[in-house]
Amino acid sequence: MIRLANKFDVPALVEMMRGYAAQSPMPELADPANHDEHHVRDLLMSLIAGRGFVLIDDKSRGMLAAIVVPNVWCPAVLELKELAWWVEPAHRDGSIGGRLFIKFNEIAKTYLESGRVQSICMSLLENSSLKTLPGYKKIESTFLRA
Repeated sequence: MIRLANKFDVPALVEMMRGYAAQSPMPELADPANHDEHHVRDLLMSLIAGRGFVLIDDKSRGMLAAIVVPNVWCPAVLELKELAWWVEPAHRDGSIGGRLFIKFNEIAKTYLESGRVQSICMSLLENSSLKTLPGYKKIESTFLRA
């Protein structure tokens, strides 16, 4: 079952974010010395408190975190941005990632319909097994020099 995370899920979410960072294609993010657990914990708590939301699999095998933020160029336009979509490597051949995506879309649709946000943004890292997201239009590619 996929559900909204709560404060009791934060320790498991912090561990998932360690795994997420460790597999980042950006060397600085993958370096455990740069992991700031206090910052991650505070951000997760702010999302759970209403700045966005965090979804979690009932057995803490995967999560998807999203935040509502103003568009950088048009601050009156609010966007729901996916921050992290993570499934523990041992469970990636199952349906957890897909179920997280489906639940994310259900909640995101209510945000759009209520006018809370005007757009939804998701990204896929190059090391993702997915190349497209159903219902989404690719508008950008991001390039990194480290």
